[in-house]
Amino acid sequence: MQRGCHETKPLLGRVNRIVGQMQGIGRMIEENRECPEILNTISAIHSALRGLEAKLLEDHVRHCVTEAATDAKQLDRRMEELIELYKRRLA
Repeated sequence: MQRGCHETKPLLGRVNRIVGQMQGIGRMIEENRECPEILNTISAIHSALRGLEAKLLEDHVRHCVTEAATDAKQLDRRMEELIELYKRRLA
């Protein structure tokens, strides 16, 4: 049974790629690689994290918020979640 509003396999694939990139940074530092090369990898990780975040948010809105639309109390709770997520994102 799936609790979340997302498919776990594609998300885990994204997370595993990000973890691999993070480990790659450690190796690059150990190997004393050029700073621009390391910074490019860090930039790629930021981009991958933003993509993961966007996918999770999309899944949340498409599934959890949509399902809550039939129950006003549940919908209000989901909307508050989205507002709080947005506020934290701006902070």
